[in-house]
Amino acid sequence: MKSTLATLLALASTAVAENGVLNFPLNRGMPHFRVGNVRQNVKRDTYSQALINNITGGAYYAEVTVGTPGQKVSVVLDTGSSDLWVVSYKADLCTDSSIQRKSGDSCDKTYNPNKSSSYKVLEEGGFEIRYLDNSTAAGDYITDNLNIGGTTIKSLQMGYATKTVRGAGILGVGYSSNVASTQRYPNLIDQFVAQKLITTKAYSLYLNDRRSDTGGILFGGIDKDKFIGDLSILPIYMAKGQAEPIHFEVEMQSVSLDLTKNGKTTKIISTDPSLSQTSTIAILDSGTTLSYLPTKITDQIHTKLSVYVDDIWTGLTFIDCKYLTSNPDLRVSFTFGSNATVSVPVWELVLDLLGETQSELPFKLPFQRACIFGIQSTSGFQEDGFDEDWALLGETFLRSAYVVYDLTHHQIGIAQANLNSTTTDIVELTGADNGLPSGLTGVKEQQTSKDPSGNAESGSGSSTDDDGAKETETVTAGSTTATGTAASGAKESDSAAAGLSAKGGAAGALAVAGLTGFFALVGGAIVAL
Repeated sequence: MKSTLATLLALASTAVAENGVLNFPLNRGMPHFRVGNVRQNVKRDTYSQALINNITGGAYYAEVTVGTPGQKVSVVLDTGSSDLWVVSYKADLCTDSSIQRKSGDSCDKTYNPNKSSSYKVLEEGGFEIRYLDNSTAAGDYITDNLNIGGTTIKSLQMGYATKTVRGAGILGVGYSSNVASTQRYPNLIDQFVAQKLITTKAYSLYLNDRRSDTGGILFGGIDKDKFIGDLSILPIYMAKGQAEPIHFEVEMQSVSLDLTKNGKTTKIISTDPSLSQTSTIAILDSGTTLSYLPTKITDQIHTKLSVYVDDIWTGLTFIDCKYLTSNPDLRVSFTFGSNATVSVPVWELVLDLLGETQSELPFKLPFQRACIFGIQSTSGFQEDGFDEDWALLGETFLRSAYVVYDLTHHQIGIAQANLNSTTTDIVELTGADNGLPSGLTGVKEQQTSKDPSGNAESGSGSSTDDDGAKETETVTAGSTTATGTAASGAKESDSAAAGLSAKGGAAGALAVAGLTGFFALVGGAIVAL
């Protein structure tokens, strides 16, 4: 049975300010729902938006207020899209039970423009986002005041959805070059700077451990206590002839499966500079639940972990749930540039969503207890005309990474996340900078972590049992051959923004970045019925 966002709000604890930045802790949410809040950080001109996590990993919700007086609405934080849109109080999903049954969702906190004195219609019928399954969110473009944590952005353009298949809107924090409108407009991150709330278009994202209560987004700053080692700076990829980025794309050099046993880590990956000519373009997108890699990579990972790929009924990849508690040092490592590596524990990629409904699936899984695996193949997108040689790194990757998105200088800062950090050390980003500051170093090692069973421990620890991993193997992103059984990835949904014009690299796949997380949510809900 689905929970409501109101239930989660009742669980929220009081906000605690520290060093001028307000952290808003929330208790763990229920499946498919997350809610947060935010307040102004007066001292540093940075804004911290707390995000609630839950054990399933569906999407990261935030609560903002829209209008005068403010009306609370829930929106999904999405780095893969660029529009803010809210659900109308009279949206078809809110009033039609048949749409609710079909979509597996219902409305919670909606927006009524008749109750706002600052509301204005900008373009009646001008807002529309189309998904790859041909469903849409549509309505008007409007302007109204947005309050995000006690800080008001005046007359912000946003979508007002009267037709939708989801009960919460989207808080897109991507480039304004990717807005759904046929005419470009200053979006949320643009207005943050234009209204002098921060001095440069940049923010850092810390989703935190899947078993943790909260994550956070910090506008205008970097928190050095939230990452380990050096913050590597990568250029955002642009194809030849592309004037500016549309999505947050970086070159991914390689992917490997690493194993630590009896305190000894077998390093099975070596960054070869020659791979830079054949690297895979990866999109970093918080709006996507799972992560998608080219088949030449997933084939080998899936074979080593003995996963089961269902390319007939669900398009999902399943893994034995034993990996939730076995071998915390079995990791999938992603390398970017020459020296930036983020390692994701395999147990962070194991999503326990099926429960007792496993027996109700129309096919038999080869595991006594099956979970959904957080890495899928991009081959499932080929039927929609997309090249599969690209990667989409969603929440299952981003939870292990600390990522800084610099839209002014077209840069990405990335490092291993310091999970479950309880302290802050914030560096303000200023408009006078020529880019992200070089030489930023976080903590020396993981401060506090949780083992797969959820117990707190210090340091990275070591493993004494590989529990089912057949062996380890390097999988190179730029390689042209692979062994193992072909695997078909998850089916799609998409915010296909009007005017999408980038070519080359992962351009063909850009559209899937925005709302793919929505499909994963719906897919998870369908499976759970």
